[in-house]
Amino acid sequence: MGELERVGSSLALDFEGPPVLATFLVDTSLSSAEYVSRIRAVLSAAIRSADEISTGSEFLPEGNVPDWFAEVTRGSVSVGRDDPATQGVRQYASRGGEEPFELQEWLFCFDPELRAWSWWDATQISDESVMLWVDSSGEPVFPCEELRWLAYVCGATAVEGPVLRAFSEWRQIASTRRRG
Repeated sequence: MGELERVGSSLALDFEGPPVLATFLVDTSLSSAEYVSRIRAVLSAAIRSADEISTGSEFLPEGNVPDWFAEVTRGSVSVGRDDPATQGVRQYASRGGEEPFELQEWLFCFDPELRAWSWWDATQISDESVMLWVDSSGEPVFPCEELRWLAYVCGATAVEGPVLRAFSEWRQIASTRRRG
């Protein structure tokens, strides 16, 4: 199963994976189900756009990127707006990280030859908490600022990680959350 297919839905519990995955614990202002839906929609668009990199294009298509995400990554954060994307940009900036991303710059971060991680899954931990799982080839430290930006703009209020966890932990958490 390819990355784009994993973005589209949660994996079967009997799916085999790498021995360890990197995780990000995300607190969100949205319901965890809505948050995961937003992450999947934007990530799917980014991965599809990155396929254009191989054609030598200097401009990646933005048409599949949800409008609310494209708006804030173009610098259109209005003072006083209270939507989750705008709040996420503020949270990202307040944590003292990198400068906010421009949309084209962010899309080019998804070049599969340059990106140090690939999507694995998202599991709902509670009503307002989600665990993002990515394959970092077992590396505990890797470039992932584009993922952190995605997490915040999709509605995160806090993002902790990456933390390496055994693949069996993903299976256990995914199993528990699907029964509940």
